Amino acid sequence: MAIQQLSKLDDYKLSHIDQDCRGWQCVNASGIEIGKVEAMLVDDELERVTAVVLDSGMQIPVGDITLLDGLVVVAESHLAGAIVTPPRSMG
Repeated sequence: MAIQQLSKLDDYKLSHIDQDCRGWQCVNASGIEIGKVEAMLVDDELERVTAVVLDSGMQIPVGDITLLDGLVVVAESHLAGAIVTPPRSMG
């Protein structure tokens, strides 16, 4: 099994282009922002995306996310025990 970033696979195409969530904001189920999707990881043997990588470096399996209205929503079960820093106030 070889895991590679989607952006490095010239011959790999997503079945549904609307599932390309690179650059999308990632939130928990309560709507708190936890990052932005930086990359999508593909298992080239299974020929499927297996995880997304946030700008923080956190990898989240695709089974733990839902794509909803331009957002990536992470299941609370994935975040249990994870340290998530809430966004700082700009005011």
